[in-house]
Amino acid sequence: MMTREAALATMTRRFPLVAERVRRVWGLRLPRHVAVFAALAASDGDALAEIGLSPWGVTDYFRDGGLDLRGRDGLDERLHARFRCDPAEFVTVMGGDSDGLHFGLWFDDPAELPTVIAHNYARDSAETWASPAPSLLGVLRERVDRFLGDYGDEEDEAARVAALTGALDWFASADEEALRQDGPPRWGSEPRSFLAVSLLPVLPPDSGDPQAADSGARLHAFQHDPVQAAEWIARAHRDLAAGMPALALAVGGELHWLDSDDHRQAGLDLLVGAYRALGRDAFAEIASLHAACRDLRSVEVLTARG
Repeated sequence: MMTREAALATMTRRFPLVAERVRRVWGLRLPRHVAVFAALAASDGDALAEIGLSPWGVTDYFRDGGLDLRGRDGLDERLHARFRCDPAEFVTVMGGDSDGLHFGLWFDDPAELPTVIAHNYARDSAETWASPAPSLLGVLRERVDRFLGDYGDEEDEAARVAALTGALDWFASADEEALRQDGPPRWGSEPRSFLAVSLLPVLPPDSGDPQAADSGARLHAFQHDPVQAAEWIARAHRDLAAGMPALALAVGGELHWLDSDDHRQAGLDLLVGAYRALGRDAFAEIASLHAACRDLRSVEVLTARG
């Protein structure tokens, strides 16, 4: 393990190189607070492991030799740590220790910095939800507070997170500075819609209505009512053709989550069409790539062997 000072200096130095890799490969902008999280993990990884978390995903590029990693068996790097139901807007940066828990940067728009941190239990029901914390260290603080709320009265259990609390306190000023340098995300204060299975990206006001309140009814139709399902898909296509991609994005996201043979291609067509209409081509490419490779036996894609 590095000292905290050395880890912060090292990860700050690596950040521009990692950010360029993410920009070139993913077409996305990496926030500076990810480097602060990588520094904490490199110096206080054992403390982080006490709550079952570890860096994973694009944070693997911060490891020693991380920029030499390539996709195994010729696989695209964007598949690394991308579980079957992950939305294209979700890019994994941290893993958990139960039920496929993983945390990701949520990008509303690939041209902008991510807006929130999201999480997903991939081996449970795999819905994707957002945290109110603006950074990965903020998410860690939430997890520690939750742990203490559950076990804080037990002296031995509370002692388990004391080292991580100390690390969070030490890195707090660096985290705040990273957020200050990046500035508030463009879409951070905009109202957001939620589906029954995920948050929706924030959309321009002329994008139409995602009809989020009907998400649960749509999911039921996609599973049990082929006639109603076909009508929802047709309605989404009509809106998309009229230049209003919001419903197509919502319906496509629901079908992606359901992953049913009956509607898999329809869901992909709606997602790709909506992303293209919004000018969010990086997401269209991720969605298409993911659809072609959703049956991977392992999402551990980055390897030193190439």
